[in-house]
Amino acid sequence: MTQQLEPGVVRRLQLAVRRRAQTFRREVRQAQRDGGWRAAVRECLTLLGEFSVRPLRLWRERRLDRRLHLDTRADGEALKMFPGGTATSVYNDGVGYAPTPLNHLQNLLLQLPIGDPSDFAFVDLGCGKGRTLFVAAQHGFRPVIGVELNPRLAEIARSNVRAFAEAAPSQQCAVGVFCGDAVTYEFPPTPTVVFLFNPFGADTLRGVLANLERSLARVPRRVLVAYFNAVHRGVLDASPVLHQTAGTRKWILYETRA
Repeated sequence: MTQQLEPGVVRRLQLAVRRRAQTFRREVRQAQRDGGWRAAVRECLTLLGEFSVRPLRLWRERRLDRRLHLDTRADGEALKMFPGGTATSVYNDGVGYAPTPLNHLQNLLLQLPIGDPSDFAFVDLGCGKGRTLFVAAQHGFRPVIGVELNPRLAEIARSNVRAFAEAAPSQQCAVGVFCGDAVTYEFPPTPTVVFLFNPFGADTLRGVLANLERSLARVPRRVLVAYFNAVHRGVLDASPVLHQTAGTRKWILYETRA
């Protein structure tokens, strides 16, 4: 007798399939607009290659969780927007939680045009369960700060921070989690790398950018914004204080103007 999947499992599988299909269509269409049909075909082949190695990538990510005793995987409850809690948002355009792909994140950090990472704070807006925080801490950033609106995810991230501190005691003071709205978050007054994995919509991104611009007016400094899965890149492209300095299919890097 064939065993049926639970409704929650089916919904998660359906959501995953829809997200993969949306990503595939969006990136192929963008390649076609930028470079024509040949570019679109190349993009199709690239995406199919990435999908084929996805099981290996997931295995590496789960191995990291086991080694550091973390919980950063997506799950059915975490993918839902929280029904309530102590945090409130100015705009209702948050995106459901999904962990940052480990291989792309590590490649991005290695390509940042900075010298010593310890000279920079690292701020992840919409940090979810905190995977990016631990990778950034291991890369050498000091301090590393996660900003998360969802109280449930913020608490999981804090639990992960405690587990990370036990696994890597030399870095235990480097990682913190702030539960609140990214629009009102006060950025560190030091050189900073701001990371976003498409955590919210264009309205919140505009509010974040306005907040960052006010912070830079008070304390001019070098700030880099690494935008992964840059769905609303037009908001940053229009900024008078940032300009694009690098980019790949997966992410775009902006930096404060000299």
